[in-house]
Amino acid sequence: MQKNTVALSLAGKKFQVPCAPSDAPDLLLAAQAVNDALQKSSSSLPLETRLLMLSLNLSYELLQADRFTKSLESEVSTNLRQVQRMLEEQKGEETDD
Repeated sequence: MQKNTVALSLAGKKFQVPCAPSDAPDLLLAAQAVNDALQKSSSSLPLETRLLMLSLNLSYELLQADRFTKSLESEVSTNLRQVQRMLEEQKGEETDD
């Protein structure tokens, strides 16, 4: 996989981040989301505190999304087993005829 770098700014600091070319747009969007969240946060707090709180919030959201995804996967798996069982029952009924 080819690696390039993407130039982005976080909290007013410039960074060159190595990434695959296909990842660059998402990294830029992520940087913009971080910068937007920092602007919305209380500017009376030190930058370090705001960054730590932002990290905590993003981590929490990621954990929630992961739990939601696992719950959906479990539900889809259960539904798929039910459909397979129904199809097998239907197929068994057709062979009995």
